[in-house]
Amino acid sequence: MNTYERDGYQLIRQAIPPTDLQPFRQCIQTQVGIHAQQLMEVGDIDGLYEDLPFGHRLAALHVDNELRLRSWNQPVLGPELHALIHHSAIADALEPHLGPNISFNGDYHLRPKMPNSQATAFPFHQDSQYYGKLSQHAHIITVWIPLVDVDEVNGCLYVIPGSHHWELIDSARDENQNMRSFIDVEERGIPIPLPMKVGDILIFSNMTFHGSKVNQSEAVRWSIDIRYCRSRGTYTAPELEQAGEDFMYKKLIRTAGRIPMVVCGQGEKWSYDEWTAARLAASQ
Repeated sequence: MNTYERDGYQLIRQAIPPTDLQPFRQCIQTQVGIHAQQLMEVGDIDGLYEDLPFGHRLAALHVDNELRLRSWNQPVLGPELHALIHHSAIADALEPHLGPNISFNGDYHLRPKMPNSQATAFPFHQDSQYYGKLSQHAHIITVWIPLVDVDEVNGCLYVIPGSHHWELIDSARDENQNMRSFIDVEERGIPIPLPMKVGDILIFSNMTFHGSKVNQSEAVRWSIDIRYCRSRGTYTAPELEQAGEDFMYKKLIRTAGRIPMVVCGQGEKWSYDEWTAARLAASQ
């Protein structure tokens, strides 16, 4: 049994060359610059902090006005993201668990975990708590990619090994829109921290309990999580599992622009322009 099947997650060191992440990091830097100009225009800041490095500039812009973003997706919806979604190292990590026919399921989140922000700390949760009960029968793998080095100080992920074998735990949203389980899951399993370097990737199941604490550093802890599944029409599954995966497909289609895209194996591959056209068509 491999570690993903046993523990519900697998950490793969230096899967993606850090230089391959640089175009996406630069895209974020550009968008932070645009954001800075917008803040300057409305008088919220008196400096652009253009000389600060990646991770520090957004933090400096919001020292006096809290940024409570849980995700910052739209500004980076470009060719750099398309290339990252299709990175061969990700497909290689997923193939043993999803098979050769893999799709991006349409869901991703760029996370700017701000310094000392309770709003961007995530209590332990299963992704299926957010998706809905039927999704517990689907097989969705999150690929979590740090864009800066992460540790217990700036908010690395914690996981509860083996929790993917548990049932879906009942939960409800709190004041920060985070799911809170109705039981203390830390009494049922022991969380472990996963410090990671830029270039490492973490994969985990939609049923694996994971979370992160408050970022206690002075810089933003940037990360992105991208969700994958088996490509529709390329496999057979038990009835309940198929129902769960059909539910997820329809749920994400209903959310404007969140449509699946084949990344490897059977099925039509989309260029960035084709992906953009498909998203626009889905949102109309």
